[in-house]
Amino acid sequence: MLQTLHTGAYWTPTSTEERQLVAQELEAILSNPHFRGSKRYPALLRHVVYAALDGRIGDLKERTLGIEVFGRAPDYDTSADPVVRFSASEVRKRLAQYYHEQGDSTELQIELPLGSYVPQFLLRSCDAAPRSLMAGPGRLGARRLRRLILAPISILFVLGAMYAAYSWHRVPPQVEAAPDPLWAPLLEVPGQAMMVVGTSHPDKVPMASERTSFNDFMTGPYHHVSLASAVALTHLAAVLRLHGNLYQVKEDDETSLADLRSRAAILVGSMNNAWTLRLTSSLRFHFTRDGRLVHIRDTQNPGAAWTVDFAQPYDAVHTDYGIVARFRDPITEGPVMVVAGLGTYGTQAASEFATLPLYLEQMKKTAPAGWQSKNVEFVIKTDVIGGKAGPPELMTAAVW
Repeated sequence: MLQTLHTGAYWTPTSTEERQLVAQELEAILSNPHFRGSKRYPALLRHVVYAALDGRIGDLKERTLGIEVFGRAPDYDTSADPVVRFSASEVRKRLAQYYHEQGDSTELQIELPLGSYVPQFLLRSCDAAPRSLMAGPGRLGARRLRRLILAPISILFVLGAMYAAYSWHRVPPQVEAAPDPLWAPLLEVPGQAMMVVGTSHPDKVPMASERTSFNDFMTGPYHHVSLASAVALTHLAAVLRLHGNLYQVKEDDETSLADLRSRAAILVGSMNNAWTLRLTSSLRFHFTRDGRLVHIRDTQNPGAAWTVDFAQPYDAVHTDYGIVARFRDPITEGPVMVVAGLGTYGTQAASEFATLPLYLEQMKKTAPAGWQSKNVEFVIKTDVIGGKAGPPELMTAAVW
């Protein structure tokens, strides 16, 4: 018999039937496109869920997971190789996407809380949950709870990004890790890095005025960070935090040249970020707009371009493109990193390409010779799958 169940609360499955319910939900998650196309993220989620069901919570630690899930050596450096942390972050993101899309339909929810590798199981608040769960170990009942999870996750991401805009952050490194060659020029600059996130659409929406109501100000596009940009910020901030670097986040229209001068600058977003457009305008690959068409153009091949039609229906967009560039800029007199897509999908995929170990390793193997000590620019592509950015794919690169 199942224990008495209370919906809307975290729950510890104890009986065989209850564990089967969790296993069924796990298999439904892993069969979803957000997980089905990957090996790393399903492996981590499956491992931690079954470890929790077996009562092996004490084994859910970073080093142990690195060894058991990702095949790392017992003495591997967790600071230099943050595969578990990055993978867990990606699992959390994909779980949020999964439950947002499933909406009202799931009565049991699997979570991986921030700062922990111990999963939690939530009985969601709907009248049918106790009846279907009490019915036994069969398939979960009709799927009902729509849009429960993404709202709080989105708020956390956006509030975190907005809070960072007015705050300084520092996490001292427990073990000094060697910077990746892509990041080394930025991490070696003393002082705080400046991350500039795009929020401006001056050609479409008038700026707020003294007559703008607080409600219109809060719900308008200005001073809002998209979920994709917030995810990109978390990826980029993770690298800075890993190496104990200070950073600040500001909106592009509130960032001056004085804010960027003689410091490491990271620019997030393209057409909504005036600093990205300005500082990449002289690069080989740069962003342009021609009416409804937004392009990444190649100055060495003017007839070629990677293009997205911004006037087409959003659900007809199946591909997005982005730029990851690192160069020393004569205007700011410091190193600049650009992580920007034509659309939000490209920005998120570009942030993964610039931060996740899998893609950094690919970069080292495929980039032009000598890129580590030179200015470098990569063009990436991402397929849009179910309204979400797929894995980044390197299209071309240039060094100078």
